[in-house]
Amino acid sequence: MTDKQKVIVALTSASETCTAALSALASRNQRDKSEPQTADLAVILKDLDSLLALIYNSSTKLALALKPSSPTYSASLPVIVDLTKYTSGITHCIHLFSPDLHGTTLIKEVQHEVTAILEALRAVVQTFLNLAARGPSIPRSGSAGEEYLVRTGTIHDLITQARGPNGIPKDNLSAIRRRWKQDRGALEDSLREVSEMIDGAEGSESDDVDADDIDDGWDELTGSLGDIEAKMGKDELARAKNVHSVLRLTTLLHKRIFLDLLSSTPTPPPPSVALDALLLQSHALLAASDELVSSLYVPQNPDMIRKESLALLDIINGLQLQLRIFFPDTSSLEQQLSGLSIEGDKSASTPSKPTADKKWFDLCFDQVTKTSASLVSGMYKPPPGGRSETKMKTLHH
Repeated sequence: MTDKQKVIVALTSASETCTAALSALASRNQRDKSEPQTADLAVILKDLDSLLALIYNSSTKLALALKPSSPTYSASLPVIVDLTKYTSGITHCIHLFSPDLHGTTLIKEVQHEVTAILEALRAVVQTFLNLAARGPSIPRSGSAGEEYLVRTGTIHDLITQARGPNGIPKDNLSAIRRRWKQDRGALEDSLREVSEMIDGAEGSESDDVDADDIDDGWDELTGSLGDIEAKMGKDELARAKNVHSVLRLTTLLHKRIFLDLLSSTPTPPPPSVALDALLLQSHALLAASDELVSSLYVPQNPDMIRKESLALLDIINGLQLQLRIFFPDTSSLEQQLSGLSIEGDKSASTPSKPTADKKWFDLCFDQVTKTSASLVSGMYKPPPGGRSETKMKTLHH
């Protein structure tokens, strides 16, 4: 068997190994529940990082050895064998992650990054396999000769990304922070959408006189958005404003959870399972907010708005329960310690930061419920100013 034939066999094996690894990653959730050989997350991530670095270097060597204009098949054989070994090593490394110990969110982030890398590696291997099978007459330029450079560059970029600060997270909490920020951006978009809806409806009232006098044909071209804004009545506008107040509070709540509770590692840190459940509530809040915003477009259905408002409140109640992991009940301990405080000690009357934070969150949850009351009760008029407005201002300070 010639060196070229050996290379074709080795490349075929490498491609099949990539396919098997991708299949194992996709079906990872159905794997057995056997205990991993190591539970040390730092060790697992370090091994994974080393394997990615080795694949990066080996892909570079492979591109040099199998350059279409002058391939060196004998030099490429050990490189291909190494790539196959590293690919199998990554599969083994991924299976060391445990949802209970390391967190489901972290595992999903790792799977996402590694899947993209293995797909790119398989594409590189397949490119060289195709070139080897075509025969010795390969042009120095053109798409056939340059494709391997593009695909090698892709795998380099993906590995650099995965190993960088915005790549594979260092732990489950870091992975959750990343997903939480993505949800927050989407929540802010929903709030902005309602704001624009309200501004458009209020602005259309002052434009009615001019619109009656001028007909330039634009209404037919922009009818979908224009009709939504122009036809929103007083009751519909009141509902939109009420929903805006609710979403302003829930968006603020979501932001404060990130800033106050997720931006630093609590002591002791909450279980990974609890943090994963908290992120699911964030995803559910985003979905419920989108549905509520969609229900505001005219013609509005009050029953639908009520249904979506109740769904949002259910998510908020679930979120409030999930936050208990950050606020353990220490009332009995505080009462015992209060009796030991030295008379005249001013610090004894100052609440601790966790207690102060909990009061803010309790107030915010209470305000969301009260602000939503008119939406879920069937009376779709915004609450009068005064106490409600004062509370909302307090939450923003």
